[in-house]
Amino acid sequence: MKSCHASKSAAQLSILLAGLLTTLASAPAIADPPMPAPPLDRIPQGILDQMTDSTKAIGFPGLKWPGPRVTVAFNGGDPSIYPLIEAAASEWTSQGGSLTLSFKRADGTWRTWSESDLTRAADIRIGFFTDPQRDGYWSAVGLLARRVNAAEPTMNYGNLKTLLLPFKNGANPQGWRNSYSHSVILHEFGHALGLSHEHFHPKCQADLKLQNAVYWLMGAPNSWTYQQALFNMDWPTYLNAMKSQAGTLTVSSSPNSDRASVMLYSFKDSFYKTGAASPCRPSGPSGYATELSAQDRAYYLANYR
Repeated sequence: MKSCHASKSAAQLSILLAGLLTTLASAPAIADPPMPAPPLDRIPQGILDQMTDSTKAIGFPGLKWPGPRVTVAFNGGDPSIYPLIEAAASEWTSQGGSLTLSFKRADGTWRTWSESDLTRAADIRIGFFTDPQRDGYWSAVGLLARRVNAAEPTMNYGNLKTLLLPFKNGANPQGWRNSYSHSVILHEFGHALGLSHEHFHPKCQADLKLQNAVYWLMGAPNSWTYQQALFNMDWPTYLNAMKSQAGTLTVSSSPNSDRASVMLYSFKDSFYKTGAASPCRPSGPSGYATELSAQDRAYYLANYR
């Protein structure tokens, strides 16, 4: 696990680095697994530009939410699946710390937002858009969501409604806990809380065939731009983007990457220099984590005490 800390002039805030979820959901026994649809973590170019536009800085250092409450609103999907998203997201905050996620208004109804909003209806705005520009599962990183226009999502779940409906109203709870959909929600809310890629760990960056991964992500079915791919895969690119709003950063890393992190990408073995022995290969039997790792929890608590 890797963390970044703003210099004293930037109030010692932390940027948590722990990975976007599996771009390839590979089972350990399969060297070249199929790609799940839709593509993951392809932040739309326009929203990525807003996130990293230093001219839009509004006086906050780092990526951590100041707390104690972060509001969440929905646009689309189906209200019957909202409780699943709320419950999965709240696994981050239920372990303690100072932060709470608020999905409902004072009257108990779900908070919503629309594409005609002129002011922010919530800090985190979830959409279920499947158009070519916004499709996929992605989230703005931490407090950068405040740079996104009020009428746009800061998080998107594409076709997740269809995948979540079989689990609504408490159906098949074990299947839900072990599902890729559950993993996606944990992962994207990790980003929303300020966590980023576990494959930014130095051992992962050293083992990853970066250009192979970048050019693969630029092809179908992901179709990322070069900037999108570098932002998601290359630590120097990501760090430079974060510096535009977090100030001077110093970096500290744990000795080993967290192979159990819900924030770790999974790639084909051929994308790692050491293949199946890579320190970046997810350790879970599904090829991706379906629950928060001990280090995921520790890094959350360290930054939201």
